[in-house]
Amino acid sequence: MGTVGNVGSVREASLDRLFFRGGIITVLTVGAVWGAVILARIAMNQSFTAVGLHEINAHGHAQIFGWVGLFIMGFGYQVFPRWFKAQPKHPRRAAAAFWMMLSGILLRSGMEAALPYAPGVAGFALLGAGLEIVAITLFVHAAAATLLAVPCPPAPLVKGGDTGAARCATTGGGAARPAYIAYVLCALGWFLVQAVYDAVYFAATAFAPGREALLSLAANYQAPLRELQIYGLAMLMILGVSQRILPHHYGMATVPRRFSLAVLAGLNAGLVLTVVGYVLMRQAGHAWAGLWYGGILLLAGGSLALAWRMGIFARADETDRSLKFFRTAYGWLALSMLMLVLLPVHQFAILSTWAPESEAARIGFSHAYYGAIRHAVTVGFISLMIMGVAARVVPVLREIPATGLSNLWLPFVLINLGCAMRVGFQTLSDFSPAFFPFAGVSGVLEVAALALWGAHLWRLMGRPARIPFPAQASDRDGRPARLG
Repeated sequence: MGTVGNVGSVREASLDRLFFRGGIITVLTVGAVWGAVILARIAMNQSFTAVGLHEINAHGHAQIFGWVGLFIMGFGYQVFPRWFKAQPKHPRRAAAAFWMMLSGILLRSGMEAALPYAPGVAGFALLGAGLEIVAITLFVHAAAATLLAVPCPPAPLVKGGDTGAARCATTGGGAARPAYIAYVLCALGWFLVQAVYDAVYFAATAFAPGREALLSLAANYQAPLRELQIYGLAMLMILGVSQRILPHHYGMATVPRRFSLAVLAGLNAGLVLTVVGYVLMRQAGHAWAGLWYGGILLLAGGSLALAWRMGIFARADETDRSLKFFRTAYGWLALSMLMLVLLPVHQFAILSTWAPESEAARIGFSHAYYGAIRHAVTVGFISLMIMGVAARVVPVLREIPATGLSNLWLPFVLINLGCAMRVGFQTLSDFSPAFFPFAGVSGVLEVAALALWGAHLWRLMGRPARIPFPAQASDRDGRPARLG
């Protein structure tokens, strides 16, 4: 990838360093490291209720907004304009969005963790949530404006593809856009929706009149929030980006536009059915479980059908160090979806037969199995995709040759081993508490993997990006944008 002329400042082109380093700092402090500590405490006490709800949610918030959110924002600000050889929209707001997002994460997660000991800090946590919403709004506006500004990317023809006219359909307004942009736009929409939902949900839990009310709120409304974050924000973004980079960089099949958009409609419908069905199931009776399960089937079927059409496991025209991350990530996605579809079987057939005296069988819900599903998709799928994409984007922007770069095999093996231990042994803890310590060790392996990967990327980002934006970015007042 060569330098595109002499326009667009190198300083602007290094914007990924701000967001990616922020994501690395977050995951290695209040993200994965904090999660490993929480997991160790759960393992020592052999109970998933050994850690308070607010602390667990504070950690989860840092992972979604800091690890996933900051990397999505950095990728969007840096890469979306390059897809179209276009100027980024409103670039001067990007640095402000970063600092508001980072400050919001620290306030929101830190103050929620302190809430059981100092209830008065709830206001500071809500201030953090407000900063996050503003930052996400700025990013969503800029990213959507960039994606909608140019009708069709000037990508070369790829295997399974067709002419540019065939890849892009013309809308009533005369603009032609590829299907993957619709995925990214939907993910951006869910990014903002989940941020507002998260703030409202936190306010409700922070001011809950007692423990019973707090647990009722969590039981009724926390799972839908996670669905929006995992499948609405993260999965749709990854599926959209995959449809761009896998054919463009690895020569994999281009998914037919009509098929891709049909899958997208099904995935959004599945997400809505899952969220609405869950709430109705909890509040109006288990008769609504069918609506929830129908949404699960749509999410599983749509995501796996799209992965199959992309040929993620087919022979690639080119290989690099990131490809193993991508392929393994989709393997974890398939496993998580299979486990999700089989959740009723585990709960009502396997547990009742093999562990009828277990807590999960008695209360009718397996925290262990449901948490294992979450881990398979968040660490196995989402985190591996982040690691793979960043490992490709960072050196390319700096024109660092792939020759001589680490293949990242050690962090790749460690994070997969840790994820496998967590998913497997956590599921087995339904049958015997003897498996808790093995699940607890998994967090150490995952943190080690992220630390090795993060240190490698951090060093590469010490060099300034050498590939400027295709044209000088400017705000509406016409002055050149300067980003930190």
